[in-house]
Amino acid sequence: MQPRGLGSRRQDERGSGALLAIGIIGAVVALAAVLIVALAVYAAHTRASVAADAAALAAANVASGRIQGDACEVAGRVAAAHGAQLGGCKSQFLESTVTVHVDAGLLTCTATARAGLPAGAVGLEH
Repeated sequence: MQPRGLGSRRQDERGSGALLAIGIIGAVVALAAVLIVALAVYAAHTRASVAADAAALAAANVASGRIQGDACEVAGRVAAAHGAQLGGCKSQFLESTVTVHVDAGLLTCTATARAGLPAGAVGLEH
């Protein structure tokens, strides 16, 4: 039986650096893919929030009489201008509540916003 020397050990380890590099590259690519999806969902959620806020403010302006028209119809147009779809709208003189949906690939982000007259406005007592 012949003892194994340093030369044979080096031959056994040949290619292990390439495998390590492939593993690290795979992990980096997987992390990048997860981050891209997370950022896309975050962007869609932000877009939904902005659209809901703008649509609720528009509906509140119509409900208070500052703008002519139907409050929910105007809210729908504002939501569409922000790339969202109106999911629900409830508008009264004092307060308007709007729900919008934004598609984010396989997911749908939903946001709800409320807007209305401040307390004490137009002679209202709190």
